[in-house]
Amino acid sequence: MAIIRDRELIEGGIPVELIASCIKEHQKDIERLNRLDDYYLGKHAILDRESDEDKGLPNNRLVANHAKYITDISSGYVFGNPIQYEGKQIDAITEAYKSIDIVSHDSELSKDLSVFGRGLELYFMSSDEVPIPKVAVIDPRQIFLVVDDTVEYKSMFGVHYYEKRDIDNKVIGYNVNVYDETQVFKYFIKEVDGEDYETIDQESHYYGAVPVTEFSNNEEQQGDYEQQISLIDAYNVLQSDRVNDKEQLVDAILKVVGMSFGDDEEEASKTARMLKKHKILELPEAGADASWLVKGLNETEVEVLKDAIKSDIHEFSMVPNLTDENFAAQSSGVAMKYKLLGLEQLAVIKERYYIQGLRERLKLFANILGVKGKAVDVDDVVITMTRNLPENEMTVQELVSLRDFASDETLLAQIPFIEDPAGEIKKVKVQLEEAITRNQKAFGFPMDSPEDVTGDEEEE
Repeated sequence: MAIIRDRELIEGGIPVELIASCIKEHQKDIERLNRLDDYYLGKHAILDRESDEDKGLPNNRLVANHAKYITDISSGYVFGNPIQYEGKQIDAITEAYKSIDIVSHDSELSKDLSVFGRGLELYFMSSDEVPIPKVAVIDPRQIFLVVDDTVEYKSMFGVHYYEKRDIDNKVIGYNVNVYDETQVFKYFIKEVDGEDYETIDQESHYYGAVPVTEFSNNEEQQGDYEQQISLIDAYNVLQSDRVNDKEQLVDAILKVVGMSFGDDEEEASKTARMLKKHKILELPEAGADASWLVKGLNETEVEVLKDAIKSDIHEFSMVPNLTDENFAAQSSGVAMKYKLLGLEQLAVIKERYYIQGLRERLKLFANILGVKGKAVDVDDVVITMTRNLPENEMTVQELVSLRDFASDETLLAQIPFIEDPAGEIKKVKVQLEEAITRNQKAFGFPMDSPEDVTGDEEEE
């Protein structure tokens, strides 16, 4: 979340005291971000559950990583297809995007949005012989944006700080890079919360604005599974305890009535070992009995509870369980849309906030390309995000049957492996002309070309 400060504080430059204050405030959110990252990576609270060694009870710690599932499905649904840009003077930016593989970048950024609730980009010039504008996704735990306290929350400066390590990979301090609208100020500090800032360097960046953009996942900047962590924990505990109960059932205590295994501990232990080895227990005839002490397991009730918790996880995260055998039971398109209604609502919110960040990115690229002498206008750019859903592909027979009702170009556009329908029609035309020429030579007399045939028909 962007840090808010009064713009008057930077009128004479950005004081190091202000930078130190903002870093301290940003550090307060690190614990939350670490926890969210841990859950995506499968490091759940169940793994920290301590075992009771004195009682010798099993302590299975199973992780069902619903957090990763929610992030992967929601991100893939919204950002699985490349984002499309349309505008009168957008070609220079789209070419720049292609050179830096912006599609992969968007995919990486979408994961940060889903996990942390926010994602941040840093813009810079490459170190190539001919520098080009580039953008990098920075871990939200290492970068933040400072905005003013007006209703517009305009950017004041951005701070990127990260560990500096020695030859043995030990942390010896932190590099701190501060970005304002024109300059990059580089500092070094020994402690992350320290105020002994050592100035290292200062240089211009030419982006014409703070080269840091913050993207939001939603208004609250919460991750997609952040509110479901307690349910995920409950599911892990339930599944772990089910396995524990099974193990205890196998290791049940043998209850023996009417006989003794021995007069002392050594003799009783010897008898128990013999019993375990030979699997035979001889009992006196009168009143003796042996049975296992086991805890009754009601698997039906446990299964109902498991399904209820799992259903709540998917319901409240608005990400459906696509592996559910009942999910695709309805073949109706309308029925499928209703099943995906929750995910679509989540996607709409993600898209709205993501497009806001994309427009900031466009402005920064327009600024830097303008410096390089390329005219770019991003005011009329239309941004289109297409959902990543499986589509029914039309068969050849279906396409042929529609030939009298649609143009060849429209029909060819329905075939996945044809990227340029108009160009394909031209290729087919050339191919047909070559075939006619071969036939003319083979039969030894001239034949009408496709144009001549068409012309004769039109004259008639």
